[in-house]
Amino acid sequence: MLCLSIGFIACDGEDDFVFPEPFSTPRPSPAVPDYDTILPKEYFPAFPGSYWVYNNTDTLRVMEDYQLYIYRRYLDYYGVEYVDDTIVLPKFYPNSIYGDVLILRYEISNFRGSHNEPAWKGILSETLGGVFYQSASEFGNQNIGMTVAVDTTIIVNGVTYNDVIVTVLYNRAFMLPPELCFYYRDYYAKGVGLIKREETDYPPSSEVRVLFELTDYNIVR
Repeated sequence: MLCLSIGFIACDGEDDFVFPEPFSTPRPSPAVPDYDTILPKEYFPAFPGSYWVYNNTDTLRVMEDYQLYIYRRYLDYYGVEYVDDTIVLPKFYPNSIYGDVLILRYEISNFRGSHNEPAWKGILSETLGGVFYQSASEFGNQNIGMTVAVDTTIIVNGVTYNDVIVTVLYNRAFMLPPELCFYYRDYYAKGVGLIKREETDYPPSSEVRVLFELTDYNIVR
């Protein structure tokens, strides 16, 4: 059964921030018994109505309602046996960081992949050394993520964040340790989400640049 309680936890970085569009009061998903609502997890708390603003004008904003999602769940390795399942998930509005995607814990839906792409793309693991996949393996290429640090402290725009997870995204074709061949390095703070992204040139380069940093956010629980 779907049972949600909606409250507000304001976690703002700046008091004078004004979101460019008005928000309606967040509402739970429709009363649809027998469908599981998959709530967000602490390092990616994409609760409906929440938003994150970055210093490069990027904004992540979650739709005010949970969304019904019907998908095909395979029961065997070869994809022969399957069932169609329905779950209830949060979803981002279109944005330049992830796109308009559904959020399944620490995965996002892959709407624009080729026919052999997995349905979900991993974005982080809470385990040090944990591996997650962004694309399928094809001709020696595969975009992979790895968690390279946990319980880290970092300062972003004068704000100190504890309990930070650091991940890197890389392509396995380079045959190098992930720390040496990543193209993105992301920082996720517990209870906040994505607070910083760095990038290198692709193919790998020793120069690391800050792509964006968090400037303001609001988590609606």
